[in-house]
Amino acid sequence: MDKRAQVSAEFVLLVGFILVIVLVFASIIGEQSELNSILASARTGASDAVAEIFLLDRGMGPVRVEGIDTVGTDNITIRIRLSSSVSSYYQDLIRYRTLNSMAAQGYTLVNNTTIVTSRHTYQVIIL
Repeated sequence: MDKRAQVSAEFVLLVGFILVIVLVFASIIGEQSELNSILASARTGASDAVAEIFLLDRGMGPVRVEGIDTVGTDNITIRIRLSSSVSSYYQDLIRYRTLNSMAAQGYTLVNNTTIVTSRHTYQVIIL
């Protein structure tokens, strides 16, 4: 009987260690998954807005999204870099479409520059 009880205790101990490891990695993976989702939807929204602007305003030269980067830890600023400068009206349009794309992922739109998730607050600026 002692051998059976020891196998059972070892099994419970092993399952406990595995559970702790899974929970630690889940918190790390959840954070990165949210950031990846936010950045992918930001790029999609900004690219769609730039394409729409180019189609509607033929006098404007081609503009593309050159990069997206983040600054901060809790209040994160998402900086969208364009290949050339655009007017403030078009910057507002690109920001609006970017935020709507992020909100379509299920995140909360607070105002015309900010998205709030369960972990962070994201602010979008156009460079």
